[in-house]
Amino acid sequence: MSFPVRLGLVLVIVAAIGGAIAFLGRGRQQTPASARIRWESSQQCRECHRALYDEWLGSHHQIAFTNPEVRQLSDDFRKEECMDCHLPRPLAVTGFGKRTLPRRTHFDEGVSCITCHLGKDGSILARNDRPEVPCAPRQSSEFLAVDACASCHNQHGTTDQFRASHYNQQGTTCASCHMPEVERVRNDASKRMGRGHEWRGCHDVDTLKSAGRFEVRRDGDELVLALTNVGAGHNFPTEERHRAVDMMYRFTGKDGTTAWTRAYRFRQPYRDEQEPVNPGNESGENTQLPAGATKTVRVAIPPGATLAEARLWYRLTPFVGDDSPQSTLLDEHTLELQ
Repeated sequence: MSFPVRLGLVLVIVAAIGGAIAFLGRGRQQTPASARIRWESSQQCRECHRALYDEWLGSHHQIAFTNPEVRQLSDDFRKEECMDCHLPRPLAVTGFGKRTLPRRTHFDEGVSCITCHLGKDGSILARNDRPEVPCAPRQSSEFLAVDACASCHNQHGTTDQFRASHYNQQGTTCASCHMPEVERVRNDASKRMGRGHEWRGCHDVDTLKSAGRFEVRRDGDELVLALTNVGAGHNFPTEERHRAVDMMYRFTGKDGTTAWTRAYRFRQPYRDEQEPVNPGNESGENTQLPAGATKTVRVAIPPGATLAEARLWYRLTPFVGDDSPQSTLLDEHTLELQ
């Protein structure tokens, strides 16, 4: 082989090696610094984000897998499909808005920081780009969208209910109510606004009370009870089929006080339930109250009644009475009838 040919081959090889090095260098430059860390546990977030970590710790996201109520309803997760949402892999990996897949690690973390914040490329997703901090989060519109909640919370249609409501049309998101803004103090003592990480919902009395407006009045010989969904951006109640909201009443007269009677129950029944939720409903009919809707019930006032009482109850399961710790009194009214 002549010298010019050999020299040409050498130059080609050198050029190829140089191109490969440049290509690999560009790849390294494009990889976020945080993606080079293997993010696996919420414990990795604790040092820098202690306030958020403390809010998440003990929340119903954190105890999603260890919660005794959940373990009972899932037959201790023998119903394996329940694990998809109670111990989910990162949402971005399976796809925002798509059915989640279960993981087999960090069982005590349930729905963890990693579940929501880890991107497909291993980087951290957040509201804003922060390349100067250790985890170097990058802004993601998908992470902020309703689909980020839909992966788990649309199993019973909750995010579909939200999308059909007026709240969605006016630009409200799930975070507007369930992750209200709070003031955060940075390490340098400066302040900024952030989102709460407690996800207040059916286990928070104030959140429950803000969902419905319960009104009771007399109209001639009838007691009128009405519930309006004024605060929930979805059905009330929503999510699990075992949630129920009950309008109850009783009368007092010269012959004593009648027993508490249910005027109406708002609930989505289990698929195998044969009896309707309320008399007059169809078997299997969903009686949850959509956002902005009102349900009115009229009850005949018995002769001689001097007092009427009405109460609104939220029940974590429909199979309990008023004295159960799983029942929360949301509102009550007393009317003098004479």
